[in-house]
Parts: sequence; structure tokens; C-alpha cells
Amino acid sequence: MQMTIGLHLSRPSERRSAAPAAPSPVTAIGAEGFTATYPDPSIFDPVTAPEMIAVTRPGFTPAGLATTRTDPVVIMTRLRQPYPDQATLTADQVSLSDFVFSGDTIPGVANASTRAYPKPIACWLTPDLQRTTGASFTARLAVAHAYARAGQPVAAVRFIASDGTTEVDQLVSTMSARQWASGLSAPYFEAAIDLSALAPATLCTLDAIIYPWVGEAFRISTDADAWPSANLCVLKFLNDRTGSYGAAFAYVDAAGGSDGTGAASTTPATAGAAPFRSIAAAASALRGFNLANFGRDEASGGTIRLIEGTHLHANFSACAASTIPVTIEAADPAKMATTVYQDPGSSISGGLPPMVAFRNLTLRKAGGSTVFLDSAATLASLDHLVVMQNVTVDLNGTSAYAAWIYRVGRIFLEDCDMTGANAVFDDFGGTAKHITAVGCTGAGSKNTTFNIVASQVTAASGRVPGSTNLMRGEGQFFSHSHFTLSQDGTRVFDATGRGAIGPRGLAVVGCVIEQAGGDTNCAFGVSADGDVTTAENVLSIANTVVGSRTNWLYQDSGSSRVAKSGWMRFTVNMERNTKTDIFGQNGNLTGNWPAAFNCGHRGNAALLGDKAGNAACGTGAWLGEVAGPGDAYGAIATPLAADWADDQSFGAGGGGMGDYTPGAGSALPCVPAGLAPFPLDMKGRPVADDGSARVGAIQPA
Repeated sequence: MQMTIGLHLSRPSERRSAAPAAPSPVTAIGAEGFTATYPDPSIFDPVTAPEMIAVTRPGFTPAGLATTRTDPVVIMTRLRQPYPDQATLTADQVSLSDFVFSGDTIPGVANASTRAYPKPIACWLTPDLQRTTGASFTARLAVAHAYARAGQPVAAVRFIASDGTTEVDQLVSTMSARQWASGLSAPYFEAAIDLSALAPATLCTLDAIIYPWVGEAFRISTDADAWPSANLCVLKFLNDRTGSYGAAFAYVDAAGGSDGTGAASTTPATAGAAPFRSIAAAASALRGFNLANFGRDEASGGTIRLIEGTHLHANFSACAASTIPVTIEAADPAKMATTVYQDPGSSISGGLPPMVAFRNLTLRKAGGSTVFLDSAATLASLDHLVVMQNVTVDLNGTSAYAAWIYRVGRIFLEDCDMTGANAVFDDFGGTAKHITAVGCTGAGSKNTTFNIVASQVTAASGRVPGSTNLMRGEGQFFSHSHFTLSQDGTRVFDATGRGAIGPRGLAVVGCVIEQAGGDTNCAFGVSADGDVTTAENVLSIANTVVGSRTNWLYQDSGSSRVAKSGWMRFTVNMERNTKTDIFGQNGNLTGNWPAAFNCGHRGNAALLGDKAGNAACGTGAWLGEVAGPGDAYGAIATPLAADWADDQSFGAGGGGMGDYTPGAGSALPCVPAGLAPFPLDMKGRPVADDGSARVGAIQPA
């Protein structure tokens, strides 16, 4: 059996939808924004004869200008009574296909909604505290939003740089993309900030205003976290366009260098002619050189270049890099595999300065339970920062000891390879280790990962990159990544039981979530299975979940109502489950009713229906009470055909890292014209905005 709920709407991103000629069939919107009063609730059919209301709401144009936009919202089904009277319908209440917000207007309808517009969820793809020497500073910001359309999550982003006195800004209204070292692509807004008007040798602040298609503008400096934070906050960068800040180099040759005759210099060739033997001596020389020549008593801005070979770690925290990172990099980037920075086989606690960047080299583990990188950061000292760019982490046949990389504060990983070694980034006794991974392989670590973009996350066991109990449960961002787990009984992606998800939300967009080891547990769990904390602004947009089920925004336990709501759009689930008051057998558990009535859902697929065997929505179905517009459901006996190019999930190949490109025989729904959420998928393929794009994470070849 295959079931499709279809509805064609006009392109709300390009023109306003025409208001219904007849008066609105509803008279009032309920406080939660997903129900309405329908004075004559006769039988109606949202599939073949949909009744719609025209909702006018604020938003922005690609020029960053305020506008209004009118979107159609479908009247879906009559609302039932809470348990134990769930078999009885209310007299005049109906559910809606999408939310109505407090600032929306509907002609002739009283709007009592108290629901706020959803906030954008975003992640910098540029590391904090960079030194820039060119005429411009390039910054990248990835964004997700519930009301994506026209091939973009939001209409525009304005980047604003300030030296404390002068501001310069750049409005960006089209997205860019690149393929990362992981082989995956991800879209972002990119600005090249002109630095000519900003004071040289100055630590500047980069802010951004995000303009959504629908809703209110979001300014990072006022609406996100205060700097520094593992969550979204402003960036800082050093404007060194004139070179007046001053930067020195020191080379290290573990085989032929000398700590007695080594020298630091602003000229790489001069420093290269007199290498040190140890990194610690080179770092100390950089601090002394900076003090003597630039008046700053720290190694910030200095670069240590490692000659090919193996270099043992020693304590160099005395170099005191605390303004911007001191950089350790391969002297020859082409020899990163044989330029090795290695622990000495014994623990060194507090051996790093507060800010360090590693580039184009290999980190190798030699000892067993050995502390390697540690700047003694605490959960309160998030000014500590480690940046790793084009770095390979090599366990070298040793154990995956989670304190090998220990108290380092924030970690920004870009184009790094941690295949088989990502467990060294796991939490260790509540350590301060908060990770953003961009374009990496093996990038998901337990209780430390905060954001993942364009990354391949593979593990045989134990990787659960979701919310974390060490940080706030909102604002996390996961985009255009492939998550694979080969352990039965463990969730591939878990955001359940780890604290409330507040208004800043949780974004999982453009991702493949693949369970290859079994279906005992769900593959994708979001605020489910006994989670009695709130969950707001949760996004599952254009994902593909295979091998096991999705457990989405449950309220099946507890004794009181807990608000849970989100948007699931253009996502393919193997099975989709949502449990509510009926399953908890408690009439108070109506907090997740927006999810149970699939408000905010659109164009999703459940290949096998739900885990209980339902192939259609209805009271008591784990698929929900009523199907969202454009949803398509199969059943265990008659699956909805996806026609994957290479299904390696559990129940198919089982090898993991499959190719979930839909083939010519796919029955997956299409994304309606004008509502494509991104310009491209993780393979870099365009997401057509003409009604021909397929739902899910990957487009046809």
C-alpha cells in the first residue's frame, strides 16, 4: 500500500498567494497557533478539496528590506479530545497544516496565537580569532530556518565588521558552496569584508543580521550568545592588512635543529636557516621576539613550522598565546603525512597555551592513557581555543583515550581526518571540549560535538552526535553530513534526554542518518522516549533516515504537559513515530499535539509507515493524526519505493556509507515549486526549485 497526500501551492517566495474569494471558514486562531475555530465542522477533505486560509506575515526580501508575505495554510482535520476521550471529536476545533504566529493577520479572523516566529539557526564555518593579512576578511555562515524557500533557507545575511569605532557591512543574498576534504558539499552565505576602513593591528568583531523569508530579523550580537561561546556568537578577527601587528616565524627540525642556535624572524627563510630542535624552545623564542620587536609579551600571531619528521610534545604553555592563536604547521604542506606531532608517551597536563592552531600535519598517539593537548580550560573558560585545519589524527594502534585531547575549550575542526580516532574527542569527566566540525571525516564525538557541517561521521559504536548535557540544549547545527553507525541498539543521532531545546532550536538539515547495524533502537531520536523537557524550533529538513526509525517529539510519559513542536519538511524516514497522550494514557500530555497533528510537516516520506505497522495517519497512529500536505507513506508489506543507488543500511547491504541517490524508479515525493530549502545537496547537485527536486538529502544524479 502506498499513500500520498498531495497539495499544489503557488510560489510564495516569488508572489503572494491569492486570498480565498469566500470569507475564511475559520473565525479564530487558538493560542498555540496550530488550531482554529471552525463554526461548522462538517466533513472536509484536505486532500481532494482542501480548504485554505490566507495568512499574511512579515518577512524580508533578498535586499534585506521588510515586506509582507501571504502563505496558504490548509485546514487539516477536526481536533480530538484528550485521553481518555480520544474517540470523541471537539465540537468546533480544527488543526492546521502550519503554524499561525502572533504577528500574523488573516482577514476576518481573530488571531489569539501567542506563538513567536521561529528564529534562524546558524553556524560559522570560519574559525574564531583568525589573523587576516589581505585587503578583505572572508567569512562564511551556514543557516537553517523553518520557512526556507526559493532555494535558500533565508532571504539574506548582512555581515557587519567593527573595530570598536568604525563599522563596515556587506549584504549577501545568494549562497556559495565548496566541496570539503570529506568529499561533501554544503551551502553558506559568504562575505569578503573590506578592511580598508578598519583600524590596522586591531582585534575586530564580526556580527551578522539574518533576514528570514518569514519572521523577524536575527542579530547575532544581541539574539545569540555572548562571546566567547561554543554556541553561535560573534566572531573576532585580527585586522593585520598593513602588517603592522607583526608576525614572526620559528622552524623546528627534530633531527638537525638546535635550541641553542635557533632563531625567530619575520622572514621565513631566515628562521628556516636556524631551526630549533624542540617546539617548546621555538615557542619561547617567538614570545621573546614579539616582546622585543612588537611590544607584546606572548607568542600570539607567531608561526612554528615543523620540518618533516616526528616531533614530541612538551609543555610550551609559557609562550602565553592568549590574544590570537600561535600556529603550528608543516613547513611543507605536501608532507603532512610525514610531518608528525606526537605525544611523548607520558601525560603532560596544562601543556598548551590558551590558543593554538594546527595546520597541515599529523597528530599521532604514542602512549596509552596519556594526556596530550591540554590548556587547562574549564567550562567557564571558553576563550580557550584550538583550531585544526587539514590535520590527520592517527591513533597509531593505541587506545582511543578521551583525555588525549583534554581541557582545550572550543575546538574548530576543518578538513580534518579522524577516521577511527574520533573517540579521542569524546568528553572525559565533564571536560571543556566543545567541537564544531566542518568538512571532516570521523567527526562526531560523544557529548562534545556541537555543530557538524559537510562531514562524514562513521563509527562501529558509540558515536551519538546530538545535544549534550555539558552545554545548552539549543542552537546546535547539523548540515549536509552523512552519519553512519554499525552498532545495534545505539542511536545514530540522539537529541533525547539531554536538556530542553529552547527557542534557539536544533537544526538537522540535508543529512543522511544511516543505521547499518540493526533496528533495535531508532536511528534518529529527537526529544522522544520519555523525554519530559521542552523542545522548540526543531528542524528536520531534507534529511534521509535509513536502517531504522525516527522517533520525533514524543510526550508519552510524565504527569504534566510539555510544549514540543518543530518542522519536518522534505525528509525521508524509514519509519516515523510520534507518541502522545494516548500512549502515556494521561489527558494532561497534550504538549506535543502540534507534532502529533503534524503541524509544520510537509512533503515527507515514511517508506514503511510507522513501527506499529500503520500506513496511514489517524488517532493512535504513530505517524500522527493527519498527514502533512504532500506526505507519502508506504507499509512494511508494500514499502514506498526509494530506489536507492546503493542501500548499505541495516536490512540491505549493511556495510554503511551507502549512496542514497534516488533512481528512476523512485516514488519519493517532489519538493513543490518555489520551496526548495537549499541550492544544492551534500553531493553538490542542484536542488531544482521548479517542482522536480526529490525530497531527502540527495538529489538524482
